[in-house]
Amino acid sequence: MFTPGLLTRQGVLAAAMLSAAAVPVARAGHEISYYPSFYPQEIRIEPLDPDAAAREFGNAKDPLHAYLGTAPRFAADVPANLKSAVSLRSLIVARINPQRLAGRDARCRALVEAASRLATGPDVVAHAYPITPYHADYLDHIDRVLDRHRDAPPAAPEPTTRVRADSDGLLAGNDGSDGASWDVDVREVTIDTLTRDAGVSFNTWPGPPWAKDGWFQAYHLLRPVVSDPIDARRADEIHDLLTGGDTRDDTRRIGLERDLVTALTRGCDSAVIGYRLRREAYSDDFSNGIENIAVDSQSGFNSPVVMRTLKLKDLPWNGWMRLGIDTPAAAAWNPIAGFTDAAGRLVWSIVGDNAFLPIPYNSLWVANRTRIKPVEAPAAGRSLRVPPDALIPEPQNGRLVPAGADHGAMTKIVYRVLASPFQDGTAMEAADLVYPYAFAAKWGATTADAEIAAATRPMREQFKGVRITGAEETAIAIGDRVFTYRSPIVEVYLDAMAVADDHRNALVAPPWSAIPWHLLALMDAAVTRRLAAFSESEARRRNLPWLDLVRDPAQRIALRALITEFAASGYRPPALEDLVDAAAATARWQALARFVDAHDHLLVTNGPYQLRRFSPDVYTFDVVREFSYPVGLGTFDFFAYPATAFVTGIERDGPRMLATAEAEIALKQQRDHRLVRIAFKPDTLRETLPIRPVPRYIVVGADGRVVAAGGARRDEDGRFAVSLAPLPAGDYRFFMAVFLDGNTVDPAIGRLDFRSE
Repeated sequence: MFTPGLLTRQGVLAAAMLSAAAVPVARAGHEISYYPSFYPQEIRIEPLDPDAAAREFGNAKDPLHAYLGTAPRFAADVPANLKSAVSLRSLIVARINPQRLAGRDARCRALVEAASRLATGPDVVAHAYPITPYHADYLDHIDRVLDRHRDAPPAAPEPTTRVRADSDGLLAGNDGSDGASWDVDVREVTIDTLTRDAGVSFNTWPGPPWAKDGWFQAYHLLRPVVSDPIDARRADEIHDLLTGGDTRDDTRRIGLERDLVTALTRGCDSAVIGYRLRREAYSDDFSNGIENIAVDSQSGFNSPVVMRTLKLKDLPWNGWMRLGIDTPAAAAWNPIAGFTDAAGRLVWSIVGDNAFLPIPYNSLWVANRTRIKPVEAPAAGRSLRVPPDALIPEPQNGRLVPAGADHGAMTKIVYRVLASPFQDGTAMEAADLVYPYAFAAKWGATTADAEIAAATRPMREQFKGVRITGAEETAIAIGDRVFTYRSPIVEVYLDAMAVADDHRNALVAPPWSAIPWHLLALMDAAVTRRLAAFSESEARRRNLPWLDLVRDPAQRIALRALITEFAASGYRPPALEDLVDAAAATARWQALARFVDAHDHLLVTNGPYQLRRFSPDVYTFDVVREFSYPVGLGTFDFFAYPATAFVTGIERDGPRMLATAEAEIALKQQRDHRLVRIAFKPDTLRETLPIRPVPRYIVVGADGRVVAAGGARRDEDGRFAVSLAPLPAGDYRFFMAVFLDGNTVDPAIGRLDFRSE
C-alpha cells in the first residue's frame, strides 16, 4: 500500500503502488448479485442505411434495438413497438453575400426574407435566434426569442432576394443560384461539426464546461463573418471573459452572454433562422426491446452516459445489444485527435472512460472516474502558492520537473481518482495520471498539431502544477466477499478565475488518462518518426496516414515493430525518464505486445468495454466484468427518463414572486413506461428516486437588460418563491423555469409582466 507523502520525481515509483486493483479478501462458491461495469454483456454496432435499418428492426431472430443518427425509412407504416428519441441535430444559418449586399438595412431585410422561405416540417423548426430550447441557457434569452418571433415582419409579396441552400428541401423555392449571383446562402451546420470546429474534443482531452452552451456555439458559428471591427472586437472580449470565468454573478454572466449575441448579430452579416431535430428510433417491444432510456439533448443516443444506461428488457443484467448507425466509420480510431465522426464517437463512448461525462439533458458534467474533494478555497481574487515539489511540464519538450519556489495559482482542485488496471493487464500508476500534462505541453504548440492545440488550450493556459499526495482505501462488502479499492488523491493547481466554482474548474485539467502512458508514448513516437499524424488536418498537410490503432493493418505492423524496439531498450519518453525506470517500462511494452498479438489492435483503455472484433460491417465490444473496475452497474440510471416541470402559475406578492408547477414523469408499468402529468409536491418521486427541483428566474427591464437573475427557494406550501430586491420604477418581465433533476431540455417557462412603482 502506498504511504501518503509528497510526489517528487524520485517519489513516483513509490506512488506507483497506489494503483487501485480491487482485492477480494474473502471468497465464496456462489455468484454474487453485484456487477461492475454496465448492462449489456456485448454491444454490436453495424453501419446501416435507413432502408436496411427498417428491415433489421423486423428481423425476428436478431432484431435491431436502436438506430442512431437519423430515422429508419419504412416502406409502410412504422411498427407500433418503435419509439423516437429527439435531440438537436443542427442549426440552420443564413449568410449574406457581402459582394452584393453592403448596407446593413439591405442585409437585415434579406435575412428576414431568407427566413420566410425556410421549408419547415416535423423536424425543421423556424427559430430566429441562435439559442434553442435544446441549449441549457435558453431561459436566459427567452424574452429575445419571443420578441424575435413576434416582431418578425412579413415576407415581401414578390421575393427580391436570391437565396441558395446547401441541400435540397431546405428552402421553399430555392433559386439554385451560384457564383456571385446569390444574395443569401442558407446552410445547415450540425452541432457535431460546430463543436469540432470550435476545438472541442470529448475523447482523451476534457471538453470545456461550456461546450453545449448556446452562447459558445453561437460565437463559433457567427463570429467568422462579423464584418464590423467594433462588434468583432467586442465579441472576442466577451468570449474571453466568459471562458475565463470572470463573471462574478448570474446577472452579470447572463448580461455578457446576451451582449455577445448582440455583437454577433447586430450587423446582419448572418443569422440563425431555424434548427433541425434528430429522431432516432428504438424498440420498445415488451420482451425484445430496450429500456432505461436517456437521450442527450445535442447528440441523442450517441453519448457516453446513454451507453451506460441502456439495458435490454429480456436480459436486464446481461444480454446482447445490437445498434445500427447511419454512417460507417471514416475517421481514424485514435483517442488523441481521432474518433471525430459519429461512428468513432460512439466507439469511444463505449470503450473510453473519461474523468467526467457530459450530462444528457443540460450543459453540466457528471463525475465518472474522478471525484472532487472539498478544499478550502482562497478568497476571491487571491492567489495561492504552488508547492515547490508539484510537477509542471517544460515548454516544447514536456519534461516533467518540480515547480520550484515562487509559483502561484488562483485555485486548487483536489481529486480522488478511481483508478483501475488497463486492458493489457498493466496497473494504473502515477505516471499514467501525470503524463497527459506533459504530452499536451509538447503537442499543444501550434506548430505541432493545430487540432491538439485547440483541444488542449484551456488545460495548457490554466494548468500550474500537479501533486499526488497519497491514496484513500475503500471497501465494498458484497455478501461474504469484500472488495478493496485504493484511490490516488491528486492536487491540481490552476489559474482559473472562477474560484468559487470547483465543478467548473475541475473540468479544465483533471488528473486522468483513459489510456496507459506507454500507448500514449507509442503514438507520440509514431508521429515523431513520421509514420502517421494525430489529426486529419495534420495528416493531410504532411501527406501522412491518419494515425489508427485498429483498422489499418500497415500501421499496426509498424507500431508492433516499435513496441519490440522499445521493449528491448526499456524506452520511456523524456517526460517520464525520472519517473519510470527501464525495467518497469520494458514490462509495459511486453504487456502491450501480448495484447496486440492476441487482439490484432492497439485500442487499450481502462473503460467498461473492450473491442473484440471489427470490420467495415460490424464492431463488437465485450463488457469488462472485472471487480477491479470501480464503477458499478446502475451508476448513471439517475439520468434515464428525466422528469419535466411545467410552471402553471406565477403570482406577485409585494417583492416576492410565487410560482406553482406540475411535473411530467415516466411511470413504469411492468416492462413499459408511460408519461403522466401530476401536481409537483415535495414528496413526489420518480419511481423510487426523489426529484430535485432547480428553479431559476430572470427579470428583464423595458430596455431589454437583465436586472436580476438567480434561483428560488421552496416555501412550505410547495410554491417556489423569489424575493426581488427593490427595482427602479418601470415595466418588467419575470420569467421562471423549474428544471427537475437539472433537465433543461425544451422547458415550459412561466411569465409575469409587472410594474414597479
